[in-house]
Amino acid sequence: MVLCGDININYLSDNDKKKKLDLLLASYNLVSTVNFPTRSQNGSATAIDNIFIDASLQSNYVIYPLLNGLSDHDAQLIILSEVKTHTKNGRVKGKKMIRKIELAMIQDFEYKLSLETWDSVFGSNDINLMYNSFLSSFLRIFYSSFPLKVLSTRTNSNLWITPGISNSCKHKRDLYLIYRSSNDEAFKRYYRQYCKILKNVIREAKKKHYSRQISKSSNKIRTIWNITKSVTGKFAKVNSVQELKVDGRITKNRQYIADFLNSFFISVAENNINKSLETNNKPLDYLRQAFDHPFPSIKYQAATSTEIFKIIKSLTTKRSHGYDEISVEVLKISSPFIISPLTYISNKMLSAGVFPDRLKYAEIKPCYKGGCENDPSNYRPISLLTSFSKIFEKIVLSRLNQHIHDHNIIVNEQFGFRRQSSTAKASYVLLNEILEALNKQKVVGGVFCDLKKAFDSVNHEILLSKLQYYGIQGRFYDLIASYLSDRHQRVLITDIEMSNTIRSDWDIVRHGVPQGSILGPLLFLFYINDLSTIFNSTVKPVLFADDTSLVISSNNNLQYNRDVNISFDCLNEWFKSNLLTLNFSKTKHVQFAAKSCPNTGVMVNYCNNVIPNSTEVKFLGIIVESTCTWKAHISQLIPKLCKACYSMRVIKPIMPTETLKMIYYCYFHSLLTYGIIFWGNTSFSVQIFRIQKRIIRIMSGLRARDSCRQAFRDWGILPLQSQYIFSLLIFVVNNKGLFHTSTQIHGLNTRRGLDLYCPQTNLTVHQKGPYCYGIKLFNCLPLKIKEVVHDNKVFRVALNAFLHSKSFYTLDEYFGCINE
Repeated sequence: MVLCGDININYLSDNDKKKKLDLLLASYNLVSTVNFPTRSQNGSATAIDNIFIDASLQSNYVIYPLLNGLSDHDAQLIILSEVKTHTKNGRVKGKKMIRKIELAMIQDFEYKLSLETWDSVFGSNDINLMYNSFLSSFLRIFYSSFPLKVLSTRTNSNLWITPGISNSCKHKRDLYLIYRSSNDEAFKRYYRQYCKILKNVIREAKKKHYSRQISKSSNKIRTIWNITKSVTGKFAKVNSVQELKVDGRITKNRQYIADFLNSFFISVAENNINKSLETNNKPLDYLRQAFDHPFPSIKYQAATSTEIFKIIKSLTTKRSHGYDEISVEVLKISSPFIISPLTYISNKMLSAGVFPDRLKYAEIKPCYKGGCENDPSNYRPISLLTSFSKIFEKIVLSRLNQHIHDHNIIVNEQFGFRRQSSTAKASYVLLNEILEALNKQKVVGGVFCDLKKAFDSVNHEILLSKLQYYGIQGRFYDLIASYLSDRHQRVLITDIEMSNTIRSDWDIVRHGVPQGSILGPLLFLFYINDLSTIFNSTVKPVLFADDTSLVISSNNNLQYNRDVNISFDCLNEWFKSNLLTLNFSKTKHVQFAAKSCPNTGVMVNYCNNVIPNSTEVKFLGIIVESTCTWKAHISQLIPKLCKACYSMRVIKPIMPTETLKMIYYCYFHSLLTYGIIFWGNTSFSVQIFRIQKRIIRIMSGLRARDSCRQAFRDWGILPLQSQYIFSLLIFVVNNKGLFHTSTQIHGLNTRRGLDLYCPQTNLTVHQKGPYCYGIKLFNCLPLKIKEVVHDNKVFRVALNAFLHSKSFYTLDEYFGCINE
């Protein structure tokens, strides 16, 4: 779609009318193209004429101004290039080799597995020979039951077209030729009625086709997601690097690109480490200062067949696979027949302290991050490990987690990859620390660090020495050392034109913990665990894996300037000692204030590397401003929600009604609820509520001015403020340790004993923060809901039912209802 005209809104200035129009157009997937003056008069220049195109064409157009001499408005010429039409799933026509998994093949596979005795596995004592024998036997049966077949990628996405619809469309075209030259009003009415009926028939045919597709699918969510992307034109980008800039020259040789990227991904960590400066501090010195004595040794625990079965069952069913072609789907099909050899191999692995070599091979898919597409640094390596590796890694993981739990090893400041923790809890701790400091009239700021390739830069020698201190000793130490050593990777590049995959050579990985693995994140937590202990009491560190942030509070500006630089020095010394590299240009310093305040001139630097001062920073997906107003976060959220409205508008006529709610939760709800406990009660949130009502009206077929309060109830969807109440109260109940009841504070069991205690606060921004407002909302709950607070599941159900029945549009409605 292309829209053009004189819109009388100046696109050369940043004005409210422009913002409103952009948001409206985003809900139709349209973007503006004119960024130059289209009307010049009396010394003023404005762009009040514009051309709007589909967002999918955003990088494939050129636009020029033209002087036409007919008006004081100039003309515009737009040239669209590389406008591609896609087949289903965005694939081009061609052929590829695949292994189909069908019922008859599955039955043959299961029968052959049932006959396998695995004698060669049980008859060996060498862990590598044992696993190699198992894998060879398994693959022999797998390949024979699921042979490679040639699949044509020539797909017809219009499978809903029946012979009747095809004939009707041809007849419509014939009628149209007559319609153009006819003056017969009766015939014209007939033609319009024919078009209307045909449109409804096509719509119903599409709806039935997609309903059948969904009902037959084993993974309905994924099918709905793929249909929605196909209908809206949002095709998944094929994993293909078309060209790459190497030594200043562009190359399109796919094999060379794959080899270069593999070498680049492996060497980038080494380059970062080599740039690290010398330091006198040793990693274990920090560790000994943090924990005055080593931890007890980890306990040996044998694996059982029940444990292996539960692990396989817990894996997410996917068809993606590692180099051995075995997906989790195949793993689950075969699980009853391979539990015994897997249990035997697992116990040999634990007792021998050796991780099988063939599980240490990863295939890498380069994922485009943004920026120039031919710059190798703009690609992130995504590892595809074997499905069998996940089983053995989970066995090791469960024992490490038990050891961590028994001895309380991981510090409380770490929120990443931990049970009972989340990005919401990490954000809450950081923001509450800021608000409490402001409430005490302290000078407070934050340093938000960006590490270069943190996971890839982990030094194995340092990691293993730390693990020993944490009690990972003996055979378990040998097992982790074996897991980290002799790992290999290769890069996969999809050649779209040939419909095949180009592979680089295997290369050895000498640094880092494998990303995309089960064990990698936990090993990184061990590596960075002592970081939070190096600071004094003026600093509150908040860690989420490699995301490192510091909140520094002081009594005055002079002391703050000193404290923040001392803390930054300590931080960098620790990073250097542990061979991690800070990206100074992306690390930010933000000084917070209840209201906007003048620049205090604070400069944070280390060895002449000055980090930029900023008024906002993105922390775990939410934009935190220096004044904690949430305007910036809501501004960047609105366009995303408008695009979700567009998707719903396109998909609604052809999808079954019961499917629309699932699409709402996939496309809209997940965006709406992320971080809502922080911004949900701000004045800016009304803009989000308007968009939520827009998508509900689209789903319900309501007009723009129709009330949708009943529609919220009919769909079982909470309005924004009700969702805010629900999300914040669930957070409060799930994190009871962050709050205290009145009984706990005063020691008296009164009739208000279930209420939470709220300390005195002076600042409005603190009163509206998640801590104080969560307490306020909880204390106003009906007594029958507060009485079930000890059971999180029962509380959740009761609260959900209460909010759905009331469907509050505003917080005043909630407080008014409670007080009645």
